[in-house]
Amino acid sequence: MAFECGALGRSGGKTALECLHYLLAYLLAEDSDVSPGSIREGEGWAATRIQIARPGEAIMEQYVQVSVGGEIVDIYLESAREMLSDDDLQGRDLMMTTVLSGVTDPVVNDRIMAYALTEWNGVSWDETSGFTVPGSPD
Repeated sequence: MAFECGALGRSGGKTALECLHYLLAYLLAEDSDVSPGSIREGEGWAATRIQIARPGEAIMEQYVQVSVGGEIVDIYLESAREMLSDDDLQGRDLMMTTVLSGVTDPVVNDRIMAYALTEWNGVSWDETSGFTVPGSPD
């Protein structure tokens, strides 16, 4: 079973590919056991499967996608309007999605989410709880 989570954020004028590259550079600098897979991109999105190869453990993978602008981001922004104010959503044009499936590394996922919340001024979401209002306890 897979679980999706992510964040709505602000791209700062960068493309999806640029944003993904910055996220990957951060992950690689923080954890030598992380390596990116090949990057796929389409109109307004870029994605990869990162691999986590810890000594003595099976290799784990985690899918990460960054989208900037476009229909999918607009759909998520519209859904977020049910919980968040217009001020909370002002200027948000980026959506980061990660998929947790099978055995995953919670440390890497926490780093991905921390980056999205900090660097992209993200509002977190997951498929169970929906959107987290900025400043509220998780």
